[in-house]
Amino acid sequence: MVKWIRLAAVATLALVVQVGFLDQIVAWGAHPDVLVILPAAAGLLQGPQRGAIVGFVAGVAADLVVQLPFGLSPLTFVLAGFAAGLIARSTTSSDGGVADVVRCALLAVATVALYALLGTAIGQPGLLTAQTARALGVIAVGAVLLSAPVLSTMRWCFLGTRRGGWASMPSGGSALG
Repeated sequence: MVKWIRLAAVATLALVVQVGFLDQIVAWGAHPDVLVILPAAAGLLQGPQRGAIVGFVAGVAADLVVQLPFGLSPLTFVLAGFAAGLIARSTTSSDGGVADVVRCALLAVATVALYALLGTAIGQPGLLTAQTARALGVIAVGAVLLSAPVLSTMRWCFLGTRRGGWASMPSGGSALG
């Protein structure tokens, strides 16, 4: 129960920081985005299921403040969090250092690119333009700067849980076994 409360608090704080501060930092028509980093960090630290859960929560929070179809952010963030967890499983153990920050930042940029691709696939105009490339650059710089604090916050959020021990599925990959 405490982990759910921490996760809700982290998502709420991230949304407040995003809207109140990061949205005001505009470079080349784009701004850094902390919400896309949350599922990447959770997936890297805790595996695919938790990455997906955090992705859903962060995606719903993000959709509260964008003017695109509701559900696109949760879908994209769930996929990103799950992919981050799979990547973490296939790589060497997490050392909590620069490698984690770089992986987290790259995954955040990939999440925004996936958002643009999925949005275009469902018929949203203007998501794949030169502006998107500039936005990816701004997101990348912001993600490099924000990934270390987000990773630390996610570690706190899941404090006391072992990887795969909270909201996880059986090893067969199905809730049915």
